[in-house]
Amino acid sequence: MLHTQALSSPDAFRRKVRWGLHVLRRGKWVLLGSVLLVMAPTVAYLYKAERLYTAQVEVLIESPEIADNLLERSYGKSRLTEANIQTEADILTSTSLVGKVVDKLNLDQDPEFNFRLREPSLFATILGYVNPLPLLTGQKAGEQSLSPEGRAKLERTRIQGAVIAQLTARSHRRSYVISVEFSANSGEKAALIANTLADLYVVERLESSLEETKRANDWLAQRLEGLRRDVATAEQAAEQFRSRHNLAQRRKGERQLTVTDQQLIELNSRLVLARSELAQKQARYTQLRALLRNRGSVEMSFDVLQSQLIQRLREQEAIKQRELSEAMKTYGDRHPHIIGQRADLEELRTKISQEVDKIASSLASEVEAARASVVSMEQQIDSLRRDTNEAGGHEVELRELERQAETSRSLYEAFLSRYKRDAEQERIQRANARVLSPAPIPVQPSSPRRLRIFFGALMAALVGGTGLVFLLDRLNGRIRSGEEAEEITGLPLLATIPQWKADKDNRTSLAFAILEEPRSQLANAFRSLRVVLAAGAAGKPDKVVLVTSSVPQEGKSFVTRNLAMAVAATGSRVLVIDGDLMRPTQHLALGAEPRAGLTQYLSNTTLPLESLLLRDERAGLDILPAGPVSLESGNALANGRLAEIVRTLAPRYDRIFIDAPPSLAATDAQILTHVADQTVFVVKWNDTSRDAIATALTYLAKVGVSVSGIVLSQAGQAAGREAAYGAYGYYGAYAGYAKKP
Repeated sequence: MLHTQALSSPDAFRRKVRWGLHVLRRGKWVLLGSVLLVMAPTVAYLYKAERLYTAQVEVLIESPEIADNLLERSYGKSRLTEANIQTEADILTSTSLVGKVVDKLNLDQDPEFNFRLREPSLFATILGYVNPLPLLTGQKAGEQSLSPEGRAKLERTRIQGAVIAQLTARSHRRSYVISVEFSANSGEKAALIANTLADLYVVERLESSLEETKRANDWLAQRLEGLRRDVATAEQAAEQFRSRHNLAQRRKGERQLTVTDQQLIELNSRLVLARSELAQKQARYTQLRALLRNRGSVEMSFDVLQSQLIQRLREQEAIKQRELSEAMKTYGDRHPHIIGQRADLEELRTKISQEVDKIASSLASEVEAARASVVSMEQQIDSLRRDTNEAGGHEVELRELERQAETSRSLYEAFLSRYKRDAEQERIQRANARVLSPAPIPVQPSSPRRLRIFFGALMAALVGGTGLVFLLDRLNGRIRSGEEAEEITGLPLLATIPQWKADKDNRTSLAFAILEEPRSQLANAFRSLRVVLAAGAAGKPDKVVLVTSSVPQEGKSFVTRNLAMAVAATGSRVLVIDGDLMRPTQHLALGAEPRAGLTQYLSNTTLPLESLLLRDERAGLDILPAGPVSLESGNALANGRLAEIVRTLAPRYDRIFIDAPPSLAATDAQILTHVADQTVFVVKWNDTSRDAIATALTYLAKVGVSVSGIVLSQAGQAAGREAAYGAYGYYGAYAGYAKKP
């Protein structure tokens, strides 16, 4: 697709809007049909639809009385969650509560909810006979197989379902209020059912709370009786044990220590210290033995470091070692003095080893003594424990019995206190839900929302119809306005040529159309095209104008001749070259077949060019006919002689128009375009496909041809109303104005 700048066009947005309006104007009947198709059943539905009135009642849910567990049951306020509120909303629409409303208000006798009491409509009667679903699904057979009680339950379930279908309950965010709405065919009925439902819900919550409290109190009473027996049994057992073993009565919490207990405590303290001392001595002994066994430095041992004798021997050893080192600098290894010094050094080391062994033996003795002390204390403690257990066993058993009795008494008192509190709460029990705002009687119907449905359907019909119009327009694939031509080709619209009604057998009438009706829309269109081409050629030597199209029968030859006559009418010298060698038509205006023409000159240059020109006195222009044509005539333009002809004739004429063949029918058009200064592309209104136009322009673009613009030919009255620039629409007014006296 080519994209060139239009000679004169409004902005893109305005063009798009006008194009859309043109498409809608063309498809007005499709749009109207779509609107009628949608609005007719909509209006019928609104006329027949039953009016419903919706009543709203608001219920406040207060903090429920809950029990965390059986022993810590509390009736204090508890913070509700959104889940709790939603649960209460579900209860409001439950079948159990709705069933109570049905029973209280006898809704099973209301035809609005009991479909069997309604008079069936004609449509329902017909549907009952032809509807195959009950038979296919087995629903009808299943109902017939039910017992009378089963059918009654099924009927009641359906009535409850019909009521629930008209009922909604929704909770408000961050609020304890639930809005209950009910719709019915009467405002009074809707308000009555909504208020009755809310009242029954409040009563049900109160009864449920009372029943729960009563069950809890009954359980507590039974449990208290058992606990009371347990307390009596435990206290009796403790008292009997005390009497049997002659044990004194002790105050609660009192604890006395015997001599044996004091000795046992003291020995336990001493045993802890003795075990600690044994562990320390055992560690020191183990360290020293490890150093001796591994020939390590025994001086690292704590006991060796604490021995003054070993310290003195180590000092003497260091002195001897230093003296030996100084003597070895003077004497040899076998000198008597050196030997004596070494003997003294070895003697000191032997004494050190002996002293270390003594320390190790002493530590071993201390370890054994400490171990014996620990064993002795443990034996004493065991003996005291046996004495204590034997002497205090009865007291320990008594304390255990007393603890059991105390535990039973505490549990009994806790249950007794809770029982008294629950009994008091049962007497002052109140509902934890109440009607916040009763439902008033609605006076305006809530359904159907006629205005909303009507305008919604109208909007849907308009949108759908508009979409269908544009879809059909796109599927049409033909050019029906100048705006479409510009959009498809990217080229400016030069002119819109209206249809010219003439005798089909009288080609002369078509050849002199603008001369026969000089003030017609057709003549004015060609004069407008003449002006547009002249404006485009201002300041440039655009003398040669080539006219072509995409396919045959688009009116390019008609446009070429009448455009040439419009230019000749201004006094310009005009030549028309018939370049369509396959189907030449320009000579037909003269009423005779030429004996020679362009084809003979291209093949025989000896012919004088002036002898081939024909003069059309009525049109005021010259014609270079195509001449006799044959199957090989199309190849005559390939030799490049046409450019020479144009150069030869150009000085003699102000404008030269070339009637070229269609671009898709022959390659001659692509050859002829190279000798032209301007190329005009003719498109037949409501006939030429968009694909053909795009393909033809693509071929021209590939050979380097720049098309000046589009001429929409043979346009009907619709095209006059849809012309992109509005010029065609003014032609009729101009013609009418010219005919006025």
